[in-house]
Amino acid sequence: MNLNFFAVDDKGNRLFFESSATEQGMILTLKKEDFVEAKSLRITATELWRPVGSEGYYLLPRHIRMMGDPVVEFISRPDMVYAYSRPLMSLFGIKTAEGASLIRVVRNYKYRMEIAVKSGVYSLSLLFDFSEANAVSDPVYDDITLEIVDLPANASLGEFAKAERELRLARGEISLLAEKCRRAPVEYARKYPLIRIRMGWKESPCKIWHQNEQNEPDMYVACTFKTVRDIAHELKKQGVAGAELQLVGWNIGGHDGRFPQLFPADARLGGDEELKKTVEYVKQLGYRISLHTNLIDAYEIADTYDWNDIVVNRKGDYHHVGNYSGGMPYHTCLLKQVKNEARDYPAVAALGVNGLHFTDVISIVEPDACFNPDHPCTTAQGIRTVEQLCKTMQERFGGFSSEGTLDFALKYLDYALYVTFGDGFGDQDLPFCEKTVPFWELIYHGILLYNPTAPTVNFTVQPKRDQQIFFLRGGRPSFYFYSKFRTGTGKNWMGKNDLTAGSPEEITASVAAIAEGLKQYEPFADRQLVFMKDYEVLDNGLEVATYEDGVKIVGNFADEERWYEDCPVQPGEVRLK
Repeated sequence: MNLNFFAVDDKGNRLFFESSATEQGMILTLKKEDFVEAKSLRITATELWRPVGSEGYYLLPRHIRMMGDPVVEFISRPDMVYAYSRPLMSLFGIKTAEGASLIRVVRNYKYRMEIAVKSGVYSLSLLFDFSEANAVSDPVYDDITLEIVDLPANASLGEFAKAERELRLARGEISLLAEKCRRAPVEYARKYPLIRIRMGWKESPCKIWHQNEQNEPDMYVACTFKTVRDIAHELKKQGVAGAELQLVGWNIGGHDGRFPQLFPADARLGGDEELKKTVEYVKQLGYRISLHTNLIDAYEIADTYDWNDIVVNRKGDYHHVGNYSGGMPYHTCLLKQVKNEARDYPAVAALGVNGLHFTDVISIVEPDACFNPDHPCTTAQGIRTVEQLCKTMQERFGGFSSEGTLDFALKYLDYALYVTFGDGFGDQDLPFCEKTVPFWELIYHGILLYNPTAPTVNFTVQPKRDQQIFFLRGGRPSFYFYSKFRTGTGKNWMGKNDLTAGSPEEITASVAAIAEGLKQYEPFADRQLVFMKDYEVLDNGLEVATYEDGVKIVGNFADEERWYEDCPVQPGEVRLK
């Protein structure tokens, strides 16, 4: 499909890309010298402007709070504009009567996707902001590059996905899950569930933003190291063949309490000796165990806190995001995270943990641009540093996991806690978004393990819809004791229902939910090594995931029985066919 991209700067000047042919299509480059004075750019193509009623659609990448990837058909609707940042994948697609193309964006700057309809015409643009008013943006320092991948005019959703996956595999940007499973912790994770156990935390969000040892709030103790051993014992008693226990909030100050400081393990949970005892006990039972850490958020109360580690934005201010148990979380520059990982993480590995080590946040946020003159870091350099950190931790622990699935973090990511938050923060009114599809899953199933959305954590105790999404989108079972920890104005996002360990009876019931999850997952575990070929959202309420070996998974989201081929599918049911 012929796409003539151009850019318009903040003064209305039209700028043009240089082009070169590739085997798959075209590389387009906008030289930095052409827009070095620009405060903003809008990049679009006339072929992306589609009249209402035209055949085809836009295929857009989701952001981290969307349930799936939007398919926008050119239907009649009132004039409107919608823009969003931090696309999960740096690409989009278009399919028309004239042809189909995948447009890949080199992610060396932060940008927004904008979709609009005005006077009966749709448009799609990429928006870049280089202005000093945007405190977290980069100045102009690099070219902007697009890659056009030509597809057959009748390309299916699966063919869009296959084109992206094969390009990235050929270029060494990602690797097969089958290769990752040559490492024992990953192969184990493919077969058995993750059990995260949040042990302790302070009020979150916290009223005390700048904490020290004199004003630090009390920590709520939900689960001591002794209780973790009780959970492991109950897993064995109920015949759970395998599981990875992952301790969250084991560190001093509990979850998000004093990062980047980790040790000593909080005395209120039992301290370092009880932690070591618990690691050995879990391993003796035949299970695996790992720990939750964080390199990005930094709290002033930490004994390792260093103001020179913190990101400085373009206005010269220290950069912080949110409000958690430790108060004000300042962001650590990625270049300094490398230093902190080398300083702190050998001691974590020395405990003998043998699961997929978890470092929070790093795969779910775009890298910060840092303007500290001692350690300046661009978005592009940050992306390279994320990859370096993931690789280092994968090698140090034998496997690596994190929170989300931004596409630049996937080469060395073995498991993601969720692809996106989904509707964990509540339903969103998204313009242009009548239909979403699991485009991300079509590309990356068979590349890494993941849990599809935050509300599919603890899937066996969640509503039927979340259970169906878990299986149809190829999830690895993820369970969480005390997933709900946010208080006051804080929103808990990991499903309606929780696992708890406040009494022997609660432990027994929670472990029973885990045992049931493993039983349900066993027939699906081998699916993890097979690519998804296509995904259909049918008008009758059925959704069908088709794998490259011909196996299909069918889910009925309707209120009545539906038939797929020769099989009846009951409401809320998922069938392996």
